[in-house]
Amino acid sequence: MKAAFFKLPGEVALRDLTMPEPKAGEVVVRILACGICGTDVEAFRSHNADWHRRGHEAAGEVIAVGEGVTNLKSGDLVSIIGSLPCNQCSACQRGEPRYCAKPRWFGGDAFAEFICKPAEFLFPIPDLTPEEGALMEPLTVAIDLVRDGNVRLGSKVLLIGAGPIGLMALRLCREAGVSKLYVSHPSTSVARHQLALEWGADVILHPDKEDIVERMKELEPEGVDSVLVTIKPSIGIPQAAQVCAVGGTIAFVGMEWKPETNISLDIDRFHFRKIRLVGSNHNPCSLLYPQAADLLRRKVIEPHRLVSHRFPLEAIADAFRFATQQRGEVIKVMIVNKA
Repeated sequence: MKAAFFKLPGEVALRDLTMPEPKAGEVVVRILACGICGTDVEAFRSHNADWHRRGHEAAGEVIAVGEGVTNLKSGDLVSIIGSLPCNQCSACQRGEPRYCAKPRWFGGDAFAEFICKPAEFLFPIPDLTPEEGALMEPLTVAIDLVRDGNVRLGSKVLLIGAGPIGLMALRLCREAGVSKLYVSHPSTSVARHQLALEWGADVILHPDKEDIVERMKELEPEGVDSVLVTIKPSIGIPQAAQVCAVGGTIAFVGMEWKPETNISLDIDRFHFRKIRLVGSNHNPCSLLYPQAADLLRRKVIEPHRLVSHRFPLEAIADAFRFATQQRGEVIKVMIVNKA
């Protein structure tokens, strides 16, 4: 079997590996679709790491099951679950697994023809397509972001960053019945702007061309109820704090990729406006897979709109270069394999 290996920044190559055989409790899955995540693109462009494997937004077909696996059989379509609760930490024990301190990770090795994983990391998707299944893990990020952002019927919302996660969050905001939806995203991302408008954005702001804080103060003098940040927190949170309404909520999923980051805030203003700042983290994301499946089943999120480009595994190097360099054209890139 073939699998992709990465040396960062900028290198990816296919290697031949031995075909896996399932042990007790394990399942071999033929990967049919695996999304290139924004974290994958960022790592490919700027991180430093020796050869390793990647790929965590995946779905495929069961081809073999190990001893003791009774809930899956050959031919079943499954989505890969990104993380599971540990069921042992204090949060899990008190019935709040969404705050699990030690989630169990799937790991990132799904840019490959096959993977072998414990059955508990597989979510059956009999009524979804492989591409829909591959969107389930990132969709749970968007679900949690909207939930943590306290988005409600009638809310006014600013979304800072309209990548795939942001776009799905935008769609969920519209599903929730928000009254006004503003989106801030660089003007060069033409394809993402178009989809944002089609999925319900009222106003698109261009941070590379205008001061979005001043513009938002013109549009919403009293501020917005929720600000959802998917870009680097050091950039997005200070902006969000200046446009958030009294009693509003800022939720962020953006990452800095370093242990310490300085963020400047008018902390007295933040304090007296009673603003909530929430770090949104979907892990353990298994808790949100049923909701993600329902949203995909009802076509609230439509893969054919979100996935703009598809490449076979053999062209994964081209796929990463395209995702990295053609930012204006890309919404989301998917690696697809034939069944």
